[in-house]
Amino acid sequence: MVKPKNLNEYYKETASHYDDMHIKANDEHFVALKNSLPILKLLTPTSILDVGCGTGRALSWYEQQINHLKLTGIDPSADLLEKASQRLPNAEFIEGSGEKLPFQDNSFDLVVATGIMHHVEEPDRCIREMFRTAKKAVLISDHNNFSFGSTLSRRIRLSLFAFSLLKAITFIKQGFNHQGYSEGDGYWYPYSLLNNYKLISELSEQVFIFPTRPTNSSDLSNVLLCQSHLAILATKCSL
Repeated sequence: MVKPKNLNEYYKETASHYDDMHIKANDEHFVALKNSLPILKLLTPTSILDVGCGTGRALSWYEQQINHLKLTGIDPSADLLEKASQRLPNAEFIEGSGEKLPFQDNSFDLVVATGIMHHVEEPDRCIREMFRTAKKAVLISDHNNFSFGSTLSRRIRLSLFAFSLLKAITFIKQGFNHQGYSEGDGYWYPYSLLNNYKLISELSEQVFIFPTRPTNSSDLSNVLLCQSHLAILATKCSL
């Protein structure tokens, strides 16, 4: 595949086989949805917004688990939204950005985002928008870039981050580009969901963290260095 100009072009070229490329049984996002469900059910949600909904995978799963849900999805890719509409004809889908959600405050009981934050230029802004539009809870599933590569590279990456040098060094390493690219994931930014933990905790009443893949190191025990994928469920009210 010829390298597309941007992420939307990537989605346009891969929409027909997007699910085959990105969705696998019992993958990390499925684990995030499943493990957070018992807590979510205590909040009795009646409406869900999926930010970066893609082909509607998460909304389809929730439809099977919770009765009488109002389902809404937003995504910048019209091609993926067409697939989502075919999958969920009764849901509402809107073309738009997670960094500027076209909804009023507290519009949805639950707002979710699975695997999109490492594609977003300003994840803080997107997370603030998710909390603004959420009435009861926010669920985010994504990866932790401190837990990839060799033991040495993980330690170096974390050290550079501690001295506020990681962003600049990564920019140079990626050919003076803030974004990386792979055929399997399109355009992405080096990202850890844990980078946004302080913001998430400030915007919520309770925070629950779920590992969504097995630890991926035999000689490192710190969660930052051995947990490559995780989910955070944050509630805006006490259970």
